[in-house]
Amino acid sequence: MKDDELQFLQEQLEATELLPCATCRQETLHAHVEVLERYAYATELLMECTACGTRRTWMQLETPQ
Repeated sequence: MKDDELQFLQEQLEATELLPCATCRQETLHAHVEVLERYAYATELLMECTACGTRRTWMQLETPQ
């Protein structure tokens, strides 16, 4: 596997979260689809379940630096 392919796959993996899915009824990987809003200490994201394709919003808290 080429370095750029490996880097692309690593970036895609980093853009996922293990979240509970209301449709699958289990914790599944959810991919970041879109940033909906940025706040001072949080980001609202649109997430998509990689198992069933259901989409939901998610608040990701930012750590103050």
